[in-house]
Amino acid sequence: MARITSFFDRLSISKKLAFWYGFSLFLMLSLFGYFLYETFHQSIHHNYDRHLRFEAEQLLPFIHTEDTLSIDLSEYSRNEALRSGIEYGTYVRLYNQRGTLIYKSRNFSAVTQPLTTDIPEKSEEYSFSSQWQDLPARTLFYPIRDDNRQLRGWLEVTGFEWTQHEEINRFQNYIIIFVILSVFLAILGGYWLSRRALSPVASVIDAAKSITATDLDKRIPVNYQVKDELTDLAETFNMMLNRLQKGFEREKRFTSDAAHELMTPLSSMRSDAEIMLRKPRSKEEYQETIQRMLAEVRKMSEMVHLLLQLSRVESVHRSKPDIVNVSRISETVAGNFREHAKARNISIQTQIDPNLQVQAHGAYIEEVINNLLENAVKYTPEGGQVNLQLQRSSGKAVIHLSDTGIGFDEETKKHLFERFYRASESDVQEQSGSGLGLPLVKAIVELYNGKIRTYSEGKGEGSTFVVEFPLAEDKQAGSMA
Repeated sequence: MARITSFFDRLSISKKLAFWYGFSLFLMLSLFGYFLYETFHQSIHHNYDRHLRFEAEQLLPFIHTEDTLSIDLSEYSRNEALRSGIEYGTYVRLYNQRGTLIYKSRNFSAVTQPLTTDIPEKSEEYSFSSQWQDLPARTLFYPIRDDNRQLRGWLEVTGFEWTQHEEINRFQNYIIIFVILSVFLAILGGYWLSRRALSPVASVIDAAKSITATDLDKRIPVNYQVKDELTDLAETFNMMLNRLQKGFEREKRFTSDAAHELMTPLSSMRSDAEIMLRKPRSKEEYQETIQRMLAEVRKMSEMVHLLLQLSRVESVHRSKPDIVNVSRISETVAGNFREHAKARNISIQTQIDPNLQVQAHGAYIEEVINNLLENAVKYTPEGGQVNLQLQRSSGKAVIHLSDTGIGFDEETKKHLFERFYRASESDVQEQSGSGLGLPLVKAIVELYNGKIRTYSEGKGEGSTFVVEFPLAEDKQAGSMA
């Protein structure tokens, strides 16, 4: 059995499909052929029983049931038929109620093998098949009744079914030949069809082999005119390649961005360190240089933190989102900025609908609101105002954040969510920043199937950010973690 299993494991898919197709067809045709054979066999027996019954009914008028059971065939027109040979004769015997033989036809004298039989226990017509004189025989017991319907004996009529059995054997041979030929043709046809059906697999394999880590733009060809499992397989591979390509591009972008943005502060720190080491300096000069280097380190730390956050958000490997209370998160974040805003004489007004819940990671939602509020406070002049609203609208939690800050024009709007982009205006450049906050916000919003929109009347006219998250159906309060 192990050898057979190992043999089939080494076969190609086309051969396996052809074999199983032929094997399944063999089972079905065999069962169907057996059903046909048995039906035809029973039909032959049934038809021959009608012949024997007809013979018995022809003899009934010559059987006498008065006093003792007897039979007189002197006037029987077919009496000569009871003398014919084995191949065509009909053999007749008459038994009384106790099973004693009363009469047997003359052709019994020509037989060499006795015909053994059992009298039926029930007073009903009974027939059966047997082997007699090396030929298939069929015997019918016909009950003999008197005028009062009382059983008086049995009329046994026997004939040979050799011609019928020849038809049965011929029919059986036809079925066997038909099954073998059908299975053979099915295996050949199944192999051809499976090879034809699986031929696209070869193109899938060739295309997959040509795709490398440095050449992820190629895709497996998909025949959209034929919608089958192979089409689904090709589309699935292409979707996987899309994810892989995005992953590679994300890693390359992260590496490139980090190298590009960290190079400037590292060069500045190296330059400061080299200058300070050329000759002895005063304590004040050392402190001043260390302060500049510390500022650059903080800037790099913030940049690395945002890059890592952005990379985590864009990664497909993350934990399952929770049901979080965005209302509670918004109130907490707004409270954290009030002291800082108050120090700059900036008013933060909030209007937050309670218990609005979304399915997300609490830390990421907090990052969105924190970045938007930080930008609003940072780029709003003293004496300005920031308004934070959170409302339910059409099955969504809508965050509406507006300020009276520096605003932006249409050209700046096109680049707001690009990595490391910072407007060239002096009001922007004077403030510290990496240009990664808004790209991170956009990535988080899209992660949870949300939307973000921006509005501004122009420079110096303030700005508005609108963020939408689908509300969670589960109203159970979630954690902020």
